[in-house]
Amino acid sequence: MKKKAPTQKDVAKFAGVSQAAVSRFISGKGAISQEVREKILKVVDLVDYQPNPLARGLSSGKFNIIAIVMANITNPWYPVVLELITRELHRRGLQTLLFNATPPQTVDDLMPLVLQYRVRGVIITTASLTTLGADLCVKQGVPVVMFNRYAQTGNGHSVSTDNIGGGRLAADVLLESGSKVLGYLGGMPSVSTNRDRRTGFLERLAELGMTSVPVLEKEFTYSWGYEATQMLLARHPDIDALFCADDEIASGAIDALRFALGKRVPEDVRVFGFDDHPVASNAAYQMTTIRQPVEDMITAAIDLLLQDSGKNERRLLPGQLIYRNSTPEKR
Repeated sequence: MKKKAPTQKDVAKFAGVSQAAVSRFISGKGAISQEVREKILKVVDLVDYQPNPLARGLSSGKFNIIAIVMANITNPWYPVVLELITRELHRRGLQTLLFNATPPQTVDDLMPLVLQYRVRGVIITTASLTTLGADLCVKQGVPVVMFNRYAQTGNGHSVSTDNIGGGRLAADVLLESGSKVLGYLGGMPSVSTNRDRRTGFLERLAELGMTSVPVLEKEFTYSWGYEATQMLLARHPDIDALFCADDEIASGAIDALRFALGKRVPEDVRVFGFDDHPVASNAAYQMTTIRQPVEDMITAAIDLLLQDSGKNERRLLPGQLIYRNSTPEKR
């Protein structure tokens, strides 16, 4: 005999909470305490409760599906993010629909198609973000969260690490390690993460009297880090520290220093990354970096979608300094 699927009533009974609380948790409508949320999550995982998305979608006009829109899935940080987002959505009884923009297609090109699926909300995570995609979601009444980015117009919610604070921290760490001549290697100049990390770094150095800091920016890739490091040190051979906008750039920088320029890291040049990509802890790099609080960012993003107040919210979460061997200890 086929085992009967658990119901909301069963979940409420086993969790020791009201059925109304379970309903609010599944629908995302209405507030519940963190204690009640954790009780429900434990039971949902234990009994493998699965809401009926078809019935709910037909009755509400929208299906219990969250669209995830990406354009940088080859970046090693984002597969990790994607796996954690889908896991958390599943825990909350939600399904995911993934859209990946491949060049020359952009996220903005994808958005009309995304909204045809009558999704409950949209999470956009892409380096090349414009305001059009978020604007279209807001216009159609679909909650949208920009993950690790924000739009200049302020339309839609956003969740990101405190990138300005991270840039300032990078400056302090490099100076405290004895660095005298610092440079910045960035990704796309228009991207909010790059812009804020650069701003924090340069502002902090300016406060300390360092107003002439060389900067090169193009893209968030290993190859750019490798190329840019050689370019920067050819122009400024006395540089003894590099702050890189992400760990992909930093890994390219470290390899260029060692293999193309014959420099030692960190003895000759210190290198500081950002994100704590899997590559950062690789034995070949052992990179000092800022770890983004990915799980907390995901929780905040999903909460903003499900509890959409209609008012655009921007949440900044502090990053965590991770010391490794690409910078020496404080002097």
